[in-house]
Amino acid sequence: PPAMPIPPARRMNLIALALLITALIAFVAFHFMVVTIYTDPTLVSKSQETGWEIWPTLWEYVHLPDYHDLQGMTAVSAFLTYSMLVVACPFILPFLRMSRLAWWITVIASGVAMCGFGGIVLFTEHDPSISTPGPGLYCILASLALNFLGLLFIRREVPAAPEVER
Repeated sequence: PPAMPIPPARRMNLIALALLITALIAFVAFHFMVVTIYTDPTLVSKSQETGWEIWPTLWEYVHLPDYHDLQGMTAVSAFLTYSMLVVACPFILPFLRMSRLAWWITVIASGVAMCGFGGIVLFTEHDPSISTPGPGLYCILASLALNFLGLLFIRREVPAAPEVER
């Protein structure tokens, strides 16, 4: 017998899963890549910052007594939300397919995190004579976009009607 075509909702969910897994891979890769490349001759001897080094810096920043910087708080909360989402989404895909409420909450949280963290990263001015963005920064921005896009591809699969024999 001829092969059954893949229903459109199933195809969309497979694409969503591929995008969510790619986002997770980019997030993991970010941790091993250089985020900042120093071009200032006085800072070149300083070790380049890799992605995993953001976690101790984040921990120190949150524990500062004067933790009231709005841009910093937005970046920290968006990064933590995004990190949780990008790690969890490939594994909770079946749940997101079943519950539209959970899907909406996840999409909104992912969109806000993408706009919050991605916006701060993209619009923070830096002096190119001191440093330039490294490949790790592009990995995290790609991971943000792929996670959000993957969530948008999720569709509810309607079970096929049983065939009636005549």
